[in-house]
Amino acid sequence: MLPVRMLLGLIFISILSLQGQTQPAPAPAQGAPTPGQPSLPTTIPPGPPIVRDDLTPEQKEVMKEVDRLRAEKALLDAKIALADAKRTEELVPVNSEVLRLNSERALRMAKASAEASALEDERVSLERQAALEAARSNARLAEKNNKIKELEAEAKQLQLEASNTITRLNNDINRFQKEEEARKIAANAKPQYLKDPLVNGTLVISDRRILLNGAVTDQLAEFVCQRISFYNNQNTDYPIFLVVDSSPGGSVSAGYQIQKAMVASKAPVYVVVKGYAASMTAVIATLAEKSFCYPNSIIMHHQVSNSLKGNMTVLKEQMEFTNIWFERMATPVAKKMGITLQEFVKKMYENDSTGDWQAFGEKAQQLKWIDHVVERMEETAVLDILAPAPPPAVSPARASQESTFGVSTQVDDKGRTVFILPALANPFDAWWIYDPHGLYRAL
Repeated sequence: MLPVRMLLGLIFISILSLQGQTQPAPAPAQGAPTPGQPSLPTTIPPGPPIVRDDLTPEQKEVMKEVDRLRAEKALLDAKIALADAKRTEELVPVNSEVLRLNSERALRMAKASAEASALEDERVSLERQAALEAARSNARLAEKNNKIKELEAEAKQLQLEASNTITRLNNDINRFQKEEEARKIAANAKPQYLKDPLVNGTLVISDRRILLNGAVTDQLAEFVCQRISFYNNQNTDYPIFLVVDSSPGGSVSAGYQIQKAMVASKAPVYVVVKGYAASMTAVIATLAEKSFCYPNSIIMHHQVSNSLKGNMTVLKEQMEFTNIWFERMATPVAKKMGITLQEFVKKMYENDSTGDWQAFGEKAQQLKWIDHVVERMEETAVLDILAPAPPPAVSPARASQESTFGVSTQVDDKGRTVFILPALANPFDAWWIYDPHGLYRAL
């Protein structure tokens, strides 16, 4: 851009040049517009140079007017250029200031953006640290709560064990005291051994007795068979009593071992049912050399049941084998009743829609399930102990550790005490047990 002074000089020179070229306008030619008519355009189209001497006065006037207009236009253009130059010169500091302000504004915005970004990063970092610290605090709190619960549970367990210990010691003390009193009372009494224990409607039971209670398992069968052998080695003249307070039945294999031990015994083995005998235990009672029960004792027979698993072929084989077990064990019962096995099964469902054929003592005697119904039973072997010590309370956490002949007790999710049967050791075994309330659970 040229400096303003130089530009003004050029404009001034142009004006002088135009004024030097200006000539008096020629007289208007004939036919030229009169003063009242519109003037010619100020811009004359290019053409051959005009010789002013050849012009009429009117044309010279027109040319003079054109020159004047051109001079005015040049002057106006120079003034506009001068004004633009002045305005441009005046705007230079303004534009510089605007540029500086824009630069400062952009710099401040960049700084503000950087600071905002840094603050956002710091906020996110602080939030992350706060969340992490909160998670750690919660974890520490949960750990402490769990520790407190463990300590509380341990304290409760110790308290329960202490209570059980105190109860057991108190029971032992009471038992010892009662035993001492019983010994004094029965110092001269002795068990009665009778070859025919049924005396005037009273069954006299000696100390050659074996308890057969609960589920029939391999452990219970081993216990019973050992006791039968023990009493046989003592004496073979007097009977051995299998006393059943209550038994729902159990393992077919274990029951078969007991039944065969009874048959092989040189001393007679009699079964005494005080409460009820079902399933496998009912078979043992029915097939005994002699059996006894109260009028209100209950005997119950039904078909073998089993829990099967495997593919179709395995299920079929298990069904066939279970059926063979039933035929081998139930056929002697049907034979004693004087009917066939098929008639025996048919009568089961005729008497009960579930097939659980149960009968009180008198009816059981008529069906030949029991040989003798008695009103009284005399336990002559109870000489030194009035009553067994009650078992200590069992907490649910330790219930599964307490077992009798392989059957452990547990408390289920409904708060009921259930009995956990041991796994059948014999792969060809089956459960023959009566459990309408679902209290026995097989492994």
